[in-house]
Amino acid sequence: MKTIFSLFAIPFFLFLVSCASDKKDDNSQEPTTDVRDKFISRWNVSENSTTSTTPNSYSVNITKSSNSSSSIIIDNFYGLSNYTVYATISNNNVSIPYQQIKNNTSSIGFAKGTGTLTSATNISMNYTTTIGTSRDSCTAIYTKQ
Repeated sequence: MKTIFSLFAIPFFLFLVSCASDKKDDNSQEPTTDVRDKFISRWNVSENSTTSTTPNSYSVNITKSSNSSSSIIIDNFYGLSNYTVYATISNNNVSIPYQQIKNNTSSIGFAKGTGTLTSATNISMNYTTTIGTSRDSCTAIYTKQ
């Protein structure tokens, strides 16, 4: 009798186990990636400008903005110590909307531009600035330190 029971019970239990749901737990958290992470670093800048005959070199620090999950802050933008601009990130693209170049107390001018993360260690940037009455168009390569 035990043998007959085993012949039917074992396949029945295997059938029940194989029918278990493969559905994921709705409360499980998938790992998320912040699109800004690949931009967050200190960068060396080599900048060509229409107002300068030689390339300009300086460093910028890019940090995450607390105002938006797609925004970054570029400190020392255009080589201006203590001045910042913000930019938005979409995939590998950087967009600097028209804005004031400012620090905590004042504005020094205006900027607008775009850029592309061309590799894990390089960003190609194009932007214009207006400081006082001087307008400048720049191309720059940011290289991760």
